[in-house]
Amino acid sequence: MVSSFDYQALDNGGHVVKGSIVAGSERHALRAIEAQGLAPLSVLPSRATTTSRVLFQRAPQTQEIILSLKQLSLLLTSGVPMIRAIETLKQQRLHPDISSGFADLERRLRTGQAFTTSLPISLPMLPAYVTQLAAAGEAIGRLGEALADAVTQMAYEHQVRQDIRNALTYPAVLIVAGLTAVLFIFIVVVPRFSAMLAQAKAPLPWISMVVLNTGMFLNAHRMLLFIAAVAFFSAATWALRNKEYMSALRERAAKMPLLGSWLLESDLARWAFMLGTMFANGVELTKALDLARDSVSLPSLRARLDQVSKMVRAGKSLSAAMAEQRAFNDTAVSLVQVGEESGQIDEMLRSLAKLYDDSGRQRMKQFLILLEPAAILLIGVVVGGIVAAIMLAITSINQVAL
Repeated sequence: MVSSFDYQALDNGGHVVKGSIVAGSERHALRAIEAQGLAPLSVLPSRATTTSRVLFQRAPQTQEIILSLKQLSLLLTSGVPMIRAIETLKQQRLHPDISSGFADLERRLRTGQAFTTSLPISLPMLPAYVTQLAAAGEAIGRLGEALADAVTQMAYEHQVRQDIRNALTYPAVLIVAGLTAVLFIFIVVVPRFSAMLAQAKAPLPWISMVVLNTGMFLNAHRMLLFIAAVAFFSAATWALRNKEYMSALRERAAKMPLLGSWLLESDLARWAFMLGTMFANGVELTKALDLARDSVSLPSLRARLDQVSKMVRAGKSLSAAMAEQRAFNDTAVSLVQVGEESGQIDEMLRSLAKLYDDSGRQRMKQFLILLEPAAILLIGVVVGGIVAAIMLAITSINQVAL
């Protein structure tokens, strides 16, 4: 497919020349520019092409970002020069946003800019801790290993989110299916019985009257019901995308039994794993604490961890600050204290993360064991209540004793 590219290049006199060129790919555009006797500095898709593409293009998925960053870490660990490794990734069939990001990163490196300075600009979809890990790894000559640890952290966070999503999928399907069945009964089935019972002279039971009147109302106002359903799904979509609302919702959910413990321990596991990864790559303690705190989703826990960071800055040890804030159990404090004394705090933090992760998964199973039967029971009670109300109405007009 032929596309338009905007470029900057140097002519024979050393002057910067700007222009646009049409080519089948970025590599063909580079060759065409060189054929004109110019030395290309940057070649990027034109704004018009980018705009039309963005309108119909999905954002890169987390797994695609993880895969590309993992490939970069493997190339660097294998001894491939950085610019060549980035050029190799740029030419692969990655997501267009990732490919263009690597192209911009290569251009910046060729102009003398630092890798850790260019990385967040060229690839803004990366979490902030990736840049910090890259900077720490570059300082000690372990950039490839540091990026591999960043990949591990991203994969861990993605897996946690995926586990939560998968755990709630089945109950959500049950609830939606139940609501659909109830609406179908009210809109389609109940009005037919209403027409049959309209001529009844005997008074109907109150529960039958409620069900029949509700069915007739919904059947007569289908458009209103449709608008309400659209409004509900629109509000739900907005709520899921609104970070402040979701944060407040998580905070309320954290106060519930089982569910609250599950959310809390999942956050603590994420915090401990990230902090251990930061320590393993030589990131400064206060910076590591700030980045690990930002990965926490519960506002109340984030506030406690913020106090932990302030206390460490004031001169207290990490284990003492954790014990004073009471966000962790005694086992967690003991593990961190042993890690501080032995100089293996990164390993102890990762062990702590596994401990909280295992406990959180157990809480999740307990929560689902209760949630799924509760959803089935609720749906059964509602549907059974409707059927019972209709049967009571039929038996009352035919004077059949139950």
